[in-house]
Amino acid sequence: MATLGAANLGHGQAEATAIMKHDADKAGVPVHSFDPEASPQEKGAAAGKGGREKLQSVKQKDNPARELQLEANNTAPAVPTIVVHDVGEGEKPKVTATDTEQIAEDVQDEASRVPGALPTAAAPAIPDWYKVGWRQMSGIDNPPLPEGEERDKGVLDMFLGEQFYGSWYHNAAIIVFAVLASHFLTRFNFGWGWLFIILAICNTYYSTSMERVRRCARDDIQRELVKTRLASEHESAEWINNFLHRFWLIYEPVLSATIVSSVDQILSTNTPAFLDSLRLTQFTLGNKAPRIDKVRTFPKTDDDIVMMDWGLSFTPNDTSEMTQKQKDNKVNPRIALSVRVGKGLATAALPILVEDITLSGLLRIRMKLMSNFPHVQVVDICFLEKPVIDYVLKPIGGDTFGFDIANMPGLSSFIREMTHATLGPMMYDPNVFTLNLEQMLSGKPLDAAIGVIQVVVRSARGIKGTKIGGGTPDPFVSLSIENRAELARTKYKNNTYNPTWQETKYILVNSLNEQLILNLYDFNDHRKDTLLGSTSFDLNKLLEDSTQEDLVAQLLKDGKDRGELRYDVNYYPVIEPEEGSAEVLDSTVGIVRLILHQAKELDQSKSLSGDLNPLAKVYLNSSPSSSFATPCFKHTASPVWEAPHEFLCTDKASATITIKVIDDRDFLKDPVVGYMSIRLVDLLDMRGQAGKDWFPLSGCRSGKMRVSAEWKPLSMAGSLHGSEQYRPPIGVVRLLIDKATDVKNVEATLGGKSDPYVRVQVQNVTKGRTEVVNNNLNPVWDQIIYIPVHSLKENLMLECMDYQHLTRDRSLGSVELHVADLAAESEDPRYPYESKGVKKAADPLLLEKGHAHKGDLHYTAEFIPALHLKNVKFEASNSEAKRLTERQDEEGGDVSDGSSSSDEDDVPNGLTINAEKKAHNHHHHQKPVKPTIDATSVHTADNGSIKTNGTSASPTTPTSANGNGQAKKEDEGVEMSNEELLVQPSGIVVFNIISGNLSKKGRLEVLLDDGYWPCFSTIKARSTNAQWGYVGEGFIKEVDFGRVWLRLNEADEGEKDDIVAEWKGDAKAFLQSTLNGPQTYSLVDDEDRKNSTVVVEAKYIPVPVKLEPRESVNNQGIVRVDLLDGREIRGVDRGGKSDPYAVFQLNGQKVFKSQTKKKTVTPEWNEHFEVSVPSRVGAEFHVEIFDWNQIEQAKSLGIGKIELSDIEPFQATERIITLAHNKHGEKGSVRIRLVFQPEIIAKSRKNTSTFTSAGRAMTQIGGLPVSAGKGVLHGVAGVFKRGDKDHEEPVPDLPSGQASQPVGVANDMEVTRGGLASFPSSENGHAAASGEPGTLRVTVMDAKDLAHQDIKPYATLRVGDKEFKTKHTHKTSSPEWNESFIFAASALTPKMYVWIHDHKTLGKDKEVGEGEVDIWRHIKPEGVSSADVFLELKQGGLMRLRLEFDASSNPNSNNGSIHSGHDVTRTLSIASPSRFSIRGRRPADNEDQ
Repeated sequence: MATLGAANLGHGQAEATAIMKHDADKAGVPVHSFDPEASPQEKGAAAGKGGREKLQSVKQKDNPARELQLEANNTAPAVPTIVVHDVGEGEKPKVTATDTEQIAEDVQDEASRVPGALPTAAAPAIPDWYKVGWRQMSGIDNPPLPEGEERDKGVLDMFLGEQFYGSWYHNAAIIVFAVLASHFLTRFNFGWGWLFIILAICNTYYSTSMERVRRCARDDIQRELVKTRLASEHESAEWINNFLHRFWLIYEPVLSATIVSSVDQILSTNTPAFLDSLRLTQFTLGNKAPRIDKVRTFPKTDDDIVMMDWGLSFTPNDTSEMTQKQKDNKVNPRIALSVRVGKGLATAALPILVEDITLSGLLRIRMKLMSNFPHVQVVDICFLEKPVIDYVLKPIGGDTFGFDIANMPGLSSFIREMTHATLGPMMYDPNVFTLNLEQMLSGKPLDAAIGVIQVVVRSARGIKGTKIGGGTPDPFVSLSIENRAELARTKYKNNTYNPTWQETKYILVNSLNEQLILNLYDFNDHRKDTLLGSTSFDLNKLLEDSTQEDLVAQLLKDGKDRGELRYDVNYYPVIEPEEGSAEVLDSTVGIVRLILHQAKELDQSKSLSGDLNPLAKVYLNSSPSSSFATPCFKHTASPVWEAPHEFLCTDKASATITIKVIDDRDFLKDPVVGYMSIRLVDLLDMRGQAGKDWFPLSGCRSGKMRVSAEWKPLSMAGSLHGSEQYRPPIGVVRLLIDKATDVKNVEATLGGKSDPYVRVQVQNVTKGRTEVVNNNLNPVWDQIIYIPVHSLKENLMLECMDYQHLTRDRSLGSVELHVADLAAESEDPRYPYESKGVKKAADPLLLEKGHAHKGDLHYTAEFIPALHLKNVKFEASNSEAKRLTERQDEEGGDVSDGSSSSDEDDVPNGLTINAEKKAHNHHHHQKPVKPTIDATSVHTADNGSIKTNGTSASPTTPTSANGNGQAKKEDEGVEMSNEELLVQPSGIVVFNIISGNLSKKGRLEVLLDDGYWPCFSTIKARSTNAQWGYVGEGFIKEVDFGRVWLRLNEADEGEKDDIVAEWKGDAKAFLQSTLNGPQTYSLVDDEDRKNSTVVVEAKYIPVPVKLEPRESVNNQGIVRVDLLDGREIRGVDRGGKSDPYAVFQLNGQKVFKSQTKKKTVTPEWNEHFEVSVPSRVGAEFHVEIFDWNQIEQAKSLGIGKIELSDIEPFQATERIITLAHNKHGEKGSVRIRLVFQPEIIAKSRKNTSTFTSAGRAMTQIGGLPVSAGKGVLHGVAGVFKRGDKDHEEPVPDLPSGQASQPVGVANDMEVTRGGLASFPSSENGHAAASGEPGTLRVTVMDAKDLAHQDIKPYATLRVGDKEFKTKHTHKTSSPEWNESFIFAASALTPKMYVWIHDHKTLGKDKEVGEGEVDIWRHIKPEGVSSADVFLELKQGGLMRLRLEFDASSNPNSNNGSIHSGHDVTRTLSIASPSRFSIRGRRPADNEDQ
């Protein structure tokens, strides 16, 4: 009977196939018929006629959140079976496989043969100065202008108001033009031909203008009428139906292949246990296309919303609109499902037929648009009414003996209602079915993880509840997301109401917009566990602070208190690469997303029936138990799994992955069909290479498998730049960046020149950089930079960059320098490496795009070896990454639903695929990126543990990674005490930034010596309790004189600095304390408040560097110059006298200008000033004497050079400087006194050219300190304050855009100044602080960097109701006025307003600058005080004023300006050093004003 039934079924199957073939022959449309035993992948190939790639499953996982498994690093790493050998420079690595007859390279080459190729890189970025698209042209996205400012106007806008625009005025203008042109032609006797030309021009313009107006009006009217009709009426869509009629015949096979590929996999993996298989054997949607009957559009929606109603119908049996020929060739939709019952060889197939499918309904489509690809962000679809669905279902008998179940009473309506009940909540109005196209087409998996949640379950107290039947509960905690499937659970504690677990669980999450549910259960042996209480935690809180510690939550059940639970939650986010970058992020700890794609040509000889039911299992680090298994596919030798698996890897370098392909047998032992083992780093290197993700299987005759892996690094303390990954340096490379010639001009479009500087990068991390040279295509830097290196295989990238103040700096070209060209191994155990000599080169700059070169970089490089010390590495006890591998025994019992034992065959230990790639090539493709998110540490108790697959093992580092056998020398080295180390003058300081308690979340920067550029910067903390575990290093030139700076920067890397707090100290004292162990340092803010602390330890590696004289600290510092007098000055006036004044210049910049002495050739100045000298050896210090003139330009009387290199520090040296003139020779001399004090000069790196001459000292030398606000002056004055608080007077914080420096000293030095304007003084005045006015003298000294270049600027000052104006200068952007004015000032006049205008001989003067000065922030409102004020102008530029106030003097209301010609006595001070020009005031005679 069974044989007869099978024969009948086979007859029905053959008859159904014949009918399908007949339909296909009639219409010429493909009808898909499949082998019931075929795999889904083979069916997809058959449906697409072999011309379409097999499609992957689009099934979405039910539970994207899950407990994250760790790789089992408890045993020795498995030996790979697949090996990639490095065969030499410039050649491809050779891939070999063990324990198999297959050739690995042949497998990969065959898989890589694909027609065509996708672009390997993103399209080049459009330059910033381009204007592309209507948004940029209209400026709609530009930020609003500040109050009081206007946009740049066109020529007509400047002279005509808006009321003079319009067609009427244009037509009137053409009439006026015609009249005037005719009059002109007539007046000068032109002929009639010219008049006709004028008339033709006017007529053409008028006609064109009127046609344009009519056309625009007609279009506007028609558009408004269409809008009204669209919203109220339905319109037909015959044009798109005509397109669908033709397109459907082409697209239907592709659509069928898509459906078969996805649905058949779902059926195969979800087959019930009582069935052998479910397969699609026949599938077609027919040859009649769907129709859009009507369309209604809603125009009154937001600009980025498109909403339409479509009347949709798919009625293949409707033949009313078809011709007789189309009816004859019509193919109806038909689906045949083969259901195989039985087991093993005793199976039979039952065909189930679904045909004559129809669907019609009213569909609403709503699309949200966006500017980025694919330009449609979200599509919402819903049916406004229940659609009409009909079909013919024949479950038994096929087409011949099948019976339509719709003929059974009530069954058809029941199925229809069930269908509506299922679709109703999904897509029946008001519910919508949403397609997020942006996410679907982004290339990222929908279930991709965004990070790891660490939950530390500490304890519970006061549990209320008992066991059923009495007794004390055995509590454990279960973790889940939104009460979905359980993700992790703790062990249970026996018989207690106050359990303590101290267990740590890691949960993978893909969204923080959900809640973490913690359920407390009572464990029961033989019945279901009892819920005692639950609590929840909102994951959104982790965005504010990634560390949530010591949480105490109330346990609730049925609204009643059931005790409290104590736990911690930490968030470790995935570090995303920079946008547009495909480089691998180099870290130790991360999430591995392993995807088992498919297998082909599996060895069927191990199956008795020749039939395989394959599945794959994943084993991590030789673990005896599998961590993941794919679904089982039955009756196929080429399964397509597309199964992803994610696990947490704590040591990427030593991790191995073993995959076994197993034949699933129900009642017998499952044999291993084939296996492969490979290192994780090798598998990651194969990513993205065509065909390189196919690997041969070992232990079998045939078979290959496609596997890929993705590395997602975690922002966890110690995972990036941690102590475990740190390798001691082998030495430093001394780079002398000399100059560049003919560099690329990226600002030629704007009429300017590039602002070049050179940065030195190692593995894409900037280790040092030069200063910026503005507007120069042949810059000269002549700077020395020291770069620590760790291997001979490292490369130094010397990249010339163009500085941009507002946008990202642009590359001008780069030069690559190989350390192997500078150094080699040596036999000296103290110095394992030695220099090959000095390399002096002028290499061409390679541009980013292509292989073109532009310009040359001249540099000198030399390798200097470091002393090989023992025990340079730090202890990794505080590393969060290391804690993951720790495991300790716990009390309590495991809660398990059952355990699965491994009953498949064992495979040999060992790698079947091995990769040994070149270290420098490997690092070239990897990018150690500093993450933007900080992962903080969780304090786990002694009995805390992490659930792993075994015990921990120390990670092993491949010898090749260190290069040239460095790993063999790790146990060797020189032992030196701390005292012996600090005797060495120069070396590398290795910092371990452990943790910090911060006032604000930021990143810690470490600077050395001049503080121009940070040695390194940690990641930015996402919690004020930061756990960094970050190791960095820097080179210090002189330990005895060096400085160490620790500063907390709130700004992201690459943005403008926002320093929150800082610590500064001597390098030697810092090393003496940190060499002995971790030390805590308190960082102070601008108000000297200690609000942040950091824990740091350090190591010191001596490097025998011979410094040039200009590199020594003794070469830089502060010079005090006393200008005493002059002798035999050349007289140029009629009487043989002169009006001399002196100007001092340092490296081309004016630093001081003396007072003018009238009618003398033997002037006596007795003035002094201080200036910061960055380099005495290379300093160009000159004094030039000028003769002041009232009207003419000042004449030079001679210039003399002042030599600073031979001055003894701290000793006063008096010198006579001989003056020389190009025309008149040597004539006259000047006597000066010099005192030099060595100090490190802090350099500035802001929006203008960086420090080139005078700088700013770090410590106090004399006089009063300089105080700066947070505007431009913050960058100008440098990033460091001047020290010695014993001599410091507190200066209040200044608002943005203002800075001041006192000009007085405490000893009230009395100096008589000839020719200086009188400063009124009175003994019986009233103090300004009491409200009585005092005398405020304001000297307008000069300005620089004004927004406009070719102008004649003058300044206007207003205090109260009194206003004065200076004279205008010649055309310049750096004017000097040196004019003084007297104001009445008191507490009622707190501010002084300043404007700078451009003088216009004809027309209105134009304002080019504006600012305001808070008077009493810079000077005291009582007594006598003075200050030099630097004012940042709103429109751009910097202005220098001098404020002098005498509270005891009443102002003379008749004198608005100070007139010269009177000898007075006044109080002066030593000027504080500044990078700005410090010039004397211009003498003001009576005729000046």
